[in-house]
Amino acid sequence: MYKIQFTLKKIFLSFLSSSLFFSLAFTLISMVSYAQNSTLNFEETEFDFGKIEFQDTLVHRFYFKNNSEDKIKIVDISTDCACSFSNKNTDKNIEKEEHSFIELIFLPYSYGNFVKVFTVKTDKAGTQTLMLKGELRPILDKERDFKYTLEKTPNIQTRTKYLHFGNVLNKIPITKKFEFYNSSEEDFVFTGKMEIPEYLQVRFDSTHILKAGQTSAIYVIYDPLLKNDFGYVEDFVTLFGEQNKEASKLEFKVTANVEEYFPTLNAEILETYPKLTIENDYINLGSHYLKKLDGKDSLEATFVLKNASNMPLKIHRIIEGYGCKLITEKSEWNEIAPHSNAIVKVIFQTPEDRGTYIRSLTVICNDPRKPIRTMKIQAILR
Repeated sequence: MYKIQFTLKKIFLSFLSSSLFFSLAFTLISMVSYAQNSTLNFEETEFDFGKIEFQDTLVHRFYFKNNSEDKIKIVDISTDCACSFSNKNTDKNIEKEEHSFIELIFLPYSYGNFVKVFTVKTDKAGTQTLMLKGELRPILDKERDFKYTLEKTPNIQTRTKYLHFGNVLNKIPITKKFEFYNSSEEDFVFTGKMEIPEYLQVRFDSTHILKAGQTSAIYVIYDPLLKNDFGYVEDFVTLFGEQNKEASKLEFKVTANVEEYFPTLNAEILETYPKLTIENDYINLGSHYLKKLDGKDSLEATFVLKNASNMPLKIHRIIEGYGCKLITEKSEWNEIAPHSNAIVKVIFQTPEDRGTYIRSLTVICNDPRKPIRTMKIQAILR
């Protein structure tokens, strides 16, 4: 009887041990599966910039494909540092078999080796880790690389004449680093006071100091949506401070080329958007004798802008090129009703010398097919 009980007990313990083992193994396998199965198939998960000279912005795109059976949304891209972030929008659905990318950005703040880790989380099971790494080498010749001086403070030099953001979409704020070299023997201390447009922000490091004989930087955040303008735009920033116990200030220009953001559109959806057509975007005024022209503004061209859609067409801006003078008020062409026209009159300002001249204007509109158009005027002057 005792042998039977002992045998049954042994079998039970063996079964219990096996069950616990398989249960634990299943749990571990599930955890590993969850950690690795992001359902986004990346072409690479690590990028090495190698040994490079110090740069204010490092950018790399990681391309991937949605291998799941359903659409996926990236819900979060977290980083291990405030100086690194992603430009990839997290509100877009990625369809099955769709190819896309994540653009990762690192704003360096010191020399040496760096490793920046990003964790991508989707609304499905799993996460994916991406990595940027490399080595930033110091700038050896500050006088050579920081060759531009600020007008009010000539002992503070910059790499570039002004801070240019390049092409930006009017969707999300963009951050860019602006470096300074303090060539004097006195520290420049920021007071925090500044004169700056509402669509710009400035972030300092923890010291708020440009050390004497050293390089330092500020971070400028540009919000093109709040700017509410298009094309090439420029603004001025004034930062107040003290140097050698005297009040001082840094003044510099910030520029950008703002473009309108359009989501990815298929042919069917594209037809629901405004459509701009220009009746004749190249006008030839023919030949004219300078001595017979009645003044510099005697030649005129007329463009017809047409809205060939069922939606209102917005002309954000018409930029006058050299030698062009727009004489039609903005209120007459700023918004064109569906299937309507707008007349735009332009003066061709004649030069003093003979020759063939071509003037141009740039039209910026909300037609996603081609939001930037060029209109030209030609004249031969004898």
